[in-house]
Amino acid sequence: MKVTGAAVLSALFCTVVSASLKVTEEHRTAFFGEDIHIDVPPGDLGEVVFKPRTKSLPEVVLMRAGRVVNPRGSINSLDHLLLEDVQEEDEGVYVIKNTNHPDAVKHLILIVRDCAVEQVVKYGDTYYIHLNRVEGPITLEFRPGLIQSTNHTEIHHATEPPPVVLFNQTAVPAEEYAGRLSVTEKRVMLHAVRMADEGSFTVLDREGKIRRRNCLNVREHQDFIRPSYGENVKIKLYLQHSNVNVVYKPKSDNQDRVIVDQGVLVNPLDPLLEGRLSVQGSQLSIKKVHMADTGVFKVTDLAGFPVAHVYIEVETYKLPPLTVAVLSMLSVIAFMLLMCLLSCIYRMHKRSEKSKKLTLIAQQAGKGDGEAFRQPQTEPLLGERIVFWPLFLLLLLWRLEKCASLFFWQTSSLIKLL
Repeated sequence: MKVTGAAVLSALFCTVVSASLKVTEEHRTAFFGEDIHIDVPPGDLGEVVFKPRTKSLPEVVLMRAGRVVNPRGSINSLDHLLLEDVQEEDEGVYVIKNTNHPDAVKHLILIVRDCAVEQVVKYGDTYYIHLNRVEGPITLEFRPGLIQSTNHTEIHHATEPPPVVLFNQTAVPAEEYAGRLSVTEKRVMLHAVRMADEGSFTVLDREGKIRRRNCLNVREHQDFIRPSYGENVKIKLYLQHSNVNVVYKPKSDNQDRVIVDQGVLVNPLDPLLEGRLSVQGSQLSIKKVHMADTGVFKVTDLAGFPVAHVYIEVETYKLPPLTVAVLSMLSVIAFMLLMCLLSCIYRMHKRSEKSKKLTLIAQQAGKGDGEAFRQPQTEPLLGERIVFWPLFLLLLLWRLEKCASLFFWQTSSLIKLL
């Protein structure tokens, strides 16, 4: 019972004390190599305790009674506690107290980011690191990022590897970067970037102090091509064909088909592309694309990392504007001739009706007088001969229209072949 009572009293005491404390929080984000200034109480009233983010590490007293007691910190000309060249292990909570006001506590929550600059570069392009206000000769270190598996479903987490020295003030010791890495007084250039180049690049000045830490993210190219039916298409591979694999995924069934394996066309090739596919240099060519060719061509390097995704959408065949104009004109002429023909037929019908009425009147008036009325019956025979010509012209224009469309189709096909 005594133990239980003591525990209850201790809990109540802690609750009252914590309720009486006034804690103010400040969140601050810093980057690797940056200097952090912490405002502390003046004179000998300040006390600073660091609680690392990793709970397994012990607390560290940086300042007591206004004096720095740990070499990690120092006092600058503004009487601020200075943390130089912060690293990941400096992440955590800095508890700042004033001995004259023990009920007022300030918590500075510091987050250290790995990179001050993150840049996205397309596969095969050039990556730049600017060296403004960095005293050379410099040293360049590289720490690779997480390497993803080719199916992008697993990420191999391992202990952080040590940094690799890419440039040691005068030379490039890493063989895989020879010919791709160049350093001048103003910038660092990494040419033909690959997925394996993803990670952080650290720049150290001549005294070995970190001045830059930039991150590189490599992304694949996204190309969209909209060819017309029957056109020839060239797909850019961004690498020599011997260093790539290509997978084709048509829109019709969404099934992956390997068409290029290590720069060589697979055999047998998909029936949809048989005889129309060729690869040379850094290009993949498709002859006379069909509507069924609509889909995605996925280009990957030999390590399985994506280089480019090329989306092809084939448009339906369209007649040239000149052909459309000529056919429209012929259609208008044919329509006008048809109207003329119908008008002639209507007039012939009217004349025939009138002739029948006159004949009937002549028969009723008598034989002698009827001869005079029957004489105009020869008029419709002349009309029947006249109506032949519009019909003949209509048939002629219809034939000319067919010949013109065939001519323009053959001409456009010949131009595409050339």
